[in-house]
Amino acid sequence: MGTEMVRQTMFNTGEVDETTYKRTDVKEYLTAAQSLQNAEVGTTGLAKKRKGMLAVGFGTTFSNYCITNSRMYEFIDKDGNFYLLISNNLFFNIFSVVGDTVTQIQTLNTTPYVTNDLPALDYTQDNDTVVFTHPNYQPGRIFISSYPGGSSPPVFAFEYLNIYPLPAYDFNKINYNNFTVALSVTGSVLTFQFTGVGADPGFTNDWIGGQIIGGGATDLDPIGYAIITAVSYSGSGGGTVTFTATVQVPFLTTGYSTSGSQYSVRQPAWSSTLGYPAKVLFYQNRLWLAYTKSLNNTIFGSRINSPINFDVGTGADTDAIVYTIGQTNSGAILWLNGGKQMEIYTENFEFACPQDQNSALTPGSFSIRQQSAFGSSRTMKPITYINDSYYMTKTGKALANYHFNGIGLTYTSTNISVASSHLVKNPSNRALLRGSDTSQDNFVYYLNQTDNTITSFQFAFEYKLAALTPIIFQSNVNLIDITTINNEVYVLKYYSTSSRFALEKFTDSVKIDAARTASMASDGTITGLDDLNGYTVQVVYQNQDFGEYLVSGGQVTVDNPSGVSGTVTVGLLFNVIITPMYIFAGSMAAPFYKNITQIYVDYYNSIDFSINGTLVPYQNFTDIQDGLPLQPQTDTAIIDAVSGWNRFGDMNEILTITQSSPFDLQILGIGYQVDVAVI
Repeated sequence: MGTEMVRQTMFNTGEVDETTYKRTDVKEYLTAAQSLQNAEVGTTGLAKKRKGMLAVGFGTTFSNYCITNSRMYEFIDKDGNFYLLISNNLFFNIFSVVGDTVTQIQTLNTTPYVTNDLPALDYTQDNDTVVFTHPNYQPGRIFISSYPGGSSPPVFAFEYLNIYPLPAYDFNKINYNNFTVALSVTGSVLTFQFTGVGADPGFTNDWIGGQIIGGGATDLDPIGYAIITAVSYSGSGGGTVTFTATVQVPFLTTGYSTSGSQYSVRQPAWSSTLGYPAKVLFYQNRLWLAYTKSLNNTIFGSRINSPINFDVGTGADTDAIVYTIGQTNSGAILWLNGGKQMEIYTENFEFACPQDQNSALTPGSFSIRQQSAFGSSRTMKPITYINDSYYMTKTGKALANYHFNGIGLTYTSTNISVASSHLVKNPSNRALLRGSDTSQDNFVYYLNQTDNTITSFQFAFEYKLAALTPIIFQSNVNLIDITTINNEVYVLKYYSTSSRFALEKFTDSVKIDAARTASMASDGTITGLDDLNGYTVQVVYQNQDFGEYLVSGGQVTVDNPSGVSGTVTVGLLFNVIITPMYIFAGSMAAPFYKNITQIYVDYYNSIDFSINGTLVPYQNFTDIQDGLPLQPQTDTAIIDAVSGWNRFGDMNEILTITQSSPFDLQILGIGYQVDVAVI
């Protein structure tokens, strides 16, 4: 028999699922936990209580701005001011965002998107404009139409993009060998006819905006190119179709080929019949569109610095680009993303458009290279941080890191949720929180509408931090959407008990949710809580816990024997549960019988938490007698944990750290004194 000390000083791997609990052969074993509920992992590896949420938009008026299908979008103007756009049935509400103040400044009633369209909108922002795409509508944009000046906010407007010329595509609807061509040019107007087509083959105004490409008399002749402006049909000559078009590149008018096989007549790539682009991205000063009903794996790039011009011209470097993924079973293009290269996510593969760092994508250099084969989810848009993008695989059961290697201009996809698959719940949206000069922790928050939770991914590559942890809210709180504005994460919630919407943001300044200030009278009455009717709220006065109370009629009455009055913070409490891994790592991994005799828990600036159900003292009797306020403590809690000899032990009984109070909690490390015997 012997005594050993086992220490865990890091939680960098986060909360793992039950299939990982006994994987002591994995070197990260003692950097994981069985439960990190409502906790997050810092860059140095400590486990700490997650951020609280400050209510920045609530009340009857705010609820009128939102529906359960609403989505949120960040908008940045040319002066660096931030705005929040919230979609609704046939309109958007525009809010200015300054610090903790969110103010509604305009209702934009001219948008075409109805309630059921809102979740399917894709978006991209650049230069005072957010472009939206949806398969049922022409690409449109919300933009700042004017700056009145003074204290007046800018004026926002909506319009469909006036794209001209449209990209064009040959859908192989014409048997070119069956007709004879005649053409003439007057000024810049081309009259192009082909005869012998028989009955009207269906050339309608859907072809206007398309292209006529001429092959010339021989392979060496210049290629003519014109944009179709009109089309008509006549039964003469065995059936004649006449196109009128505007010449972009001159055609031969004498000695030209009369064989239809020397020409290509192309339709506009999208229309109400063919479907409109569903995916969009601003990248390298081009507007990229993709995935129409008829061309679900074709991508279209505008001319450089001309986002509404898709003229392919002669293939010069600045001309537009049309490219179809020529790979069997790639599936539809689901997302475009601007990472280190332009990334294209499809149903079955992940692609990138390789380019040297000193050159841009051009018609001559554009190509698409397959990088991995996870396949992407339709519901969650990828997100990028430095050299890495993060996306949801097509099953909705794994989070993948899409990492740019640099060598060979290649990417690799890695499942970052293998050990934490229980936290991957087919999220509907995500938000990125970048590290700052005060905190190097980076976060991606994944919103799970299936159970109204958030899965938090904390990462910092230099510290090998890659932790998934769960964020749990009170019951009857529905999560609608999540977004980042000015590097702060906002969540739109619906409180079903009170039938109210609220906008809240994560912040370190509070340790409760839905936090807002209110006035407490000397008799303990707090009013103005209609948003939280039916919910049990926590009251904090001057950093003191004044208890929990059920809101009824928009108010609570606090137990206030001292008759104090003033500003209080009111919100919803959330519970923290930290349960480490089983104690059999390293030399302890052998199936010996073990008896944990003492546990040492190092904590920092923490107060009012329990270990194995026993409160860790945070105020002595003298402090209480003197009426001193509560102060966070830094210390080591020593627990006698004799629970008998066993091989594994139930960690819920051996060590569980809990907190149900509105204060901070930070666990630096845990030490176990273990007796071992071979029996």
